[in-house]
Amino acid sequence: MTMQNGLSRRSAPPLKIGRVMIGADRPCVIIAEAACEHHGRLSAAKRLARAAKSAGAEIVKFQLHLPHEEMLPGSITFWAGSMDDVLKQVNLSIDAHRKLKRYCEQIGIQYLCTAYCAAGVDVLDALGVPAFKIGSGEMTNLPMIRHVARMSARKRKPVLVSTGMSTMEEIVQTVAVLKAEGAQFMLLNCTSEYPPQYPHVNLGLLPILRRRFGVLVGHSDHSPENYTAFAAVALGAAAIEKHFTLSRKRRGPDWLVSIEPGELKALVDGVRKIGAALGSEKRLYPDERIVRRWAHHSVVSLRDIARGSAITPEAIGVKRPGWGIPAKHLEALYGRVARRDIPTNALVRWNDVNPALSGKGGVK
Repeated sequence: MTMQNGLSRRSAPPLKIGRVMIGADRPCVIIAEAACEHHGRLSAAKRLARAAKSAGAEIVKFQLHLPHEEMLPGSITFWAGSMDDVLKQVNLSIDAHRKLKRYCEQIGIQYLCTAYCAAGVDVLDALGVPAFKIGSGEMTNLPMIRHVARMSARKRKPVLVSTGMSTMEEIVQTVAVLKAEGAQFMLLNCTSEYPPQYPHVNLGLLPILRRRFGVLVGHSDHSPENYTAFAAVALGAAAIEKHFTLSRKRRGPDWLVSIEPGELKALVDGVRKIGAALGSEKRLYPDERIVRRWAHHSVVSLRDIARGSAITPEAIGVKRPGWGIPAKHLEALYGRVARRDIPTNALVRWNDVNPALSGKGGVK
């Protein structure tokens, strides 16, 4: 059991995705969800990968659709017509994904891709992906989950599972399948609204999921800003997945919940700074000690104190700076006798007064 940010968590082993390590005691990993914002063009997909890399994301994630395997033809109407037609416009071919994966390797960012059916999982496995991403729509598809879980266990490829549009009971069922098959996996808190209402984001689920299932937990964020992602990091998210586009003016499938390159860079910068600030050790740092010397309070004279006179509460008080007798010892000076004249507004030193009488306490 470890403690971070005041939140207890079960110890969960880190996950390795290519060269990227995701772990509770490691910096939060940023996954730039490029999805299909390339509009079906490999050149645009490469630009998305470059922009994600430039912004500092460790992983760029795309989507692979096999419409004939995923849905009944003509059965779903989407934002720009039937989903069949939309996917024809924005989908990349398997060969394009192969080239895109190779390109990501060349520029030094980890390629990842979401499949939406078991056949798609097999395609991605054949392409050599180091991990699998399960979208919220497939989280309750237990036959597919079992297929992915067995592949994960056999090939030591971790699984990232988004939990949007599901009940806690359904999460329990999915986790049971993953664990029964020996899969390596993490859960991503998610709300499948585009964009979500803020009261529906439920970031408080992050520590609940972590404690209940004993696995790494991240956050898949559909909000159009970075605020909830930042808060998720403070709550212990090991990874943040954020929709990303080159420009919202292009009106891709997820443009409404996607951030642009500059915003992604700001997300990475903020996550790194928040992560660095999450320590739980209370100590004095060197720069604090410098400030402490003048910012703390010391015992001072409030009026002239003649040699041989007793120190009264009216004669002394506390003021800055802090390099005299600490303010906490103020009352220990009451009744002591001044050994020399002490002018008004002077720091009182221990050698300015006689030691305390026996039995009257005091500190020296």
